[in-house]
Amino acid sequence: MQMLTINAGEWLIARGEMFVKGSMRSINAHLLGPDGPYLTPEQQRWIAQLAQRPLRLYRVTDVRVGDGLTLVDELDPESEPQVVRERSGSESAKPGMLMGARLMDLGDHRELSGAVYPFAVVREPDVVASVRAAMNAGLHPQNNLQFAELEIARRWLAQWFEPMQVPEMRDVGTGDPILLVTDHYRVVDAAALAAALAAQPDVSGGAGQGWHRDSEAGGGLQRSLAAINPGKSPDRLEIFYRTQRMADEGRAWFDALAGAAVKHLTREVTDPRSQAAQADAKGKAGSAPAMDPAVMTALMEQVLHRNYAHWADEPIPLLGDKTPREAAVTAAGLERVKGLLRQYESGEAEMAQRDGRSPVSHQFLWDSLNLQR
Repeated sequence: MQMLTINAGEWLIARGEMFVKGSMRSINAHLLGPDGPYLTPEQQRWIAQLAQRPLRLYRVTDVRVGDGLTLVDELDPESEPQVVRERSGSESAKPGMLMGARLMDLGDHRELSGAVYPFAVVREPDVVASVRAAMNAGLHPQNNLQFAELEIARRWLAQWFEPMQVPEMRDVGTGDPILLVTDHYRVVDAAALAAALAAQPDVSGGAGQGWHRDSEAGGGLQRSLAAINPGKSPDRLEIFYRTQRMADEGRAWFDALAGAAVKHLTREVTDPRSQAAQADAKGKAGSAPAMDPAVMTALMEQVLHRNYAHWADEPIPLLGDKTPREAAVTAAGLERVKGLLRQYESGEAEMAQRDGRSPVSHQFLWDSLNLQR
C-alpha cells in the first residue's frame, strides 16, 4: 500500500490533471504556476523534472547495498548503463529485476524519482511485449512514450489484482510442452544395470550420483535426454524426463537396454503449470536436504559446469538473442552480460541458503570471457 501511494502520488504530479477554475489543467503546471503552493527552488526543479523524465523499463544489473544500482534500458540494448544513487531501494533490489522507474538528473549524479514499478519474473514477457508495442504504436514519438508509461503503470497494477496466468513452457530443443515425467523402477541386478549404462557412448555418470543421457544439439552443444537418479532406497531408480515424447522414447530405450536388470513400477506425470505442481514446489522449498550439504554442493557444481559448458557462445534472449561473447563487445552489452552473471549468482545464493549448502561459484563463467567483476 505504501508503494501504491507513492506511485500514485508521483503519477499525479508528473502526468495528472485536475479541474481548476472551469477547465482541466496539468497538476504539474499548477504546482509551478502563480496559483500553486510555496516551493523552494530545489522543490520546483524536482517537480519540473518529474514532468520531463519518462517512465521507462529498466533491468537491474548491479546492486551496491546502501549505495545504489546500475540499470540498463530494457527496450534499448544499445543505451549506456545508468548508475543511480539509491540507498533504500538498494536494500531490496536484486540483479536481474525488471522495473519501471524515472531517472532524475541531479547534476553530479542520478537518482530514482521515488516511484518504482517492480515486476514479478512470470510477468516479464508480457510486460516487455506490451510496452514495446506501445513504443512502436506508429504515433507521434511523444504519444508513443505516453502510451508506454501507461502500459508500465497498468501492468504493474494488474499483477496485484489479476489472476496470474502461468505461461506454457516448451522445450528449447524439441518445441514440445514441458511436462515433469518420472519413471520409477525396482533394481533387480545393480551390477548388470551399471555395466549396460557404462557401455553407452551417450551416457555419463555412475551409480553413486546417477547417470545422464545426452544428445548432440548442434554447434558442439549437448542437451539432456534423461536424468537417471538413485531412488529413495538402494533398490530403487528414478528416471526424469522433461517432455512426454522424451519419456515415451526414453522408456523404450531404457527397458530394452536394462532388460531383466530392472522392473518398471510406475510413472508420474505432472504439468508444471498445475496448482498441484506449484503447491508441491512451494512445500518443498523449505524442506531439509536429503543428502550431505557438501555432496549436494559438489553435485550442483557438476550440473552447472555441464549445463553452462558452452554458455559464452549460446544465444540468450535477455541479451537480444546474442551470445554473451557477442554482446560483451560494446559497453552496453558488457554491462548486460555482467548483470546476467550477477543474476545467476544471486539466484544460486538464495537456493544454497534454502538447501542448507554452500553456493556454487560462477567464476568459471566470468573467466570464459575474461571478465573483471
